[in-house]
Amino acid sequence: MKATEQDILVAKLFYIAAFPVLKVVIQEDEAIRKKWENVKGVVQFRAKDEGGDLVCHLIFDNLDLKVVQGEYAEKPDIEFTFSSVKKMNIMFKGGPAVPDIGSLLKSLASNPSLTLNTLMALMKLKLMLPTAKLKNDTQKYLKVKLSLYMITTALSTANKLGWEGISRWTIQPDRIYQFAVGDLENPTVACYLRVKAGTKPDGTRFGNSKAGRGMYERKSPFVLFHFRDIDGALNVLLKKYGFVESAERGDVQVIGSPEYGAQLNDIMAILQDMLTKI
Repeated sequence: MKATEQDILVAKLFYIAAFPVLKVVIQEDEAIRKKWENVKGVVQFRAKDEGGDLVCHLIFDNLDLKVVQGEYAEKPDIEFTFSSVKKMNIMFKGGPAVPDIGSLLKSLASNPSLTLNTLMALMKLKLMLPTAKLKNDTQKYLKVKLSLYMITTALSTANKLGWEGISRWTIQPDRIYQFAVGDLENPTVACYLRVKAGTKPDGTRFGNSKAGRGMYERKSPFVLFHFRDIDGALNVLLKKYGFVESAERGDVQVIGSPEYGAQLNDIMAILQDMLTKI
C-alpha cells in the first residue's frame, strides 16, 4: 500500500517534530524520569510503504535523547514496525492501532524494559491531544510545553518539507515569532519560530525557517504570543474559547502585527488538526 502525500508529511512531522519532545517527558515527568535513569538503548520505528519505508531511530543515553532520521547503522535494540504509514499515524494520533504484533513480541522478548519504557513515554505524548484528560498541574504544564515545542518545530519542518500551507508564508524579511508563557523576564515556557526569505541562483524566492526554544535574544519579536499563564495557554491550545475571545479574556496577548499573528494562528490550527484528527 502506497501512502498519500499527506500521510507521509504527517509521519515526517511526528518523526521530526514530536519525537524530540520525548526528551522533555523523560527529564521532567518524575515517574518516567525514574524509569530512564541509567538506561541506554536504540529504538527504531519503521512504517512500511511501497514508495520506501519511513524509518527513524531514537538513541537514549541515560536522560538524554537524540532523534535521527533513517536506518540505524547497526542493529537497534528494538524496532517497532507498522504495516503502513497510515497505521502508524493513527497510533500517534491516539487511535486504535499498534505496531505489528510480530515486532512488538520480538521487542518484548529481546528487551522488555526498554520496550515498556518506550511505550510508556509515547503514551505521555498523548497529553498533546485535545482529548487528553489533565489530572494535575504537572500534566497541565507538560501539555503546554510539549505542545508549544512541538508545534513550532512542526511549523519549521513543514516549511522545509515544502508544505504549501506555509511555504509561501515564510517568504518574509528576517522575523521572529515568539511564544512565551508567564513572566517575560523568566517565562515558564518559551519558544520561537524564525523565518527569513532567501533567493535561489535562478532568482526564485523561498522561505527559510528555524524553530528554537527559550526567548530569542538577538532582536525583538515581530509578533509575540504572550500567554498569561499555563491556564491561559491551555484555554487557547484547547480552543476553549475563540482566539479573539481568549485575547479579550486576557488569556493571550498578541504584541506586534495582528495580521501576521492571525495568519500564523490559522496555519498552526491546520497543522494541529493534521496531527490529531483521525
